[in-house]
Amino acid sequence: MSALRKIAGSIRMNEQHPLNITEANVSVVKKLEEPTFNAGHRHSVAQSALNATYFPDLPITEAAFCDWIASAMVGQAIVYHEGMLLRDRTSDVSDLNPKDRNRLHAVARRAWIACELGLVHLFSQKISEGRYRYLAMRSSTHLTPPEIRSRLKTATPTNHAN
Repeated sequence: MSALRKIAGSIRMNEQHPLNITEANVSVVKKLEEPTFNAGHRHSVAQSALNATYFPDLPITEAAFCDWIASAMVGQAIVYHEGMLLRDRTSDVSDLNPKDRNRLHAVARRAWIACELGLVHLFSQKISEGRYRYLAMRSSTHLTPPEIRSRLKTATPTNHAN
């Protein structure tokens, strides 16, 4: 029995005029589909990423980033940093205090690990001169959220360039 049929008996416009719901007279809301991308159209990929992008109010932590990866749907994206990532992670030139710089380094490192595990695709978008938006877009995987969290916790980057 469909969920629509289960609740149809309990939905009322008012007590005198019950709402008669049948499959014939109900317009079904189209299910949101996972975005599909054409590899030859970079602009459409970037635009699709921005349409389903989460912009956190506060700088994201490594734990929150891992939770987002485990719970995000394919095609959804998160902004994990705005600025100049390399400069902001370097103690000699960064305007960030050591605590924020360490937080950013942990998030960027975890983003790289997630990319190596095939859990996200990493993008950058130029906002202005010397300022970029760094995004992680959730990719398809057969892993469950607990398996994703476990792999993210235990994995180390294979390339120490970051």
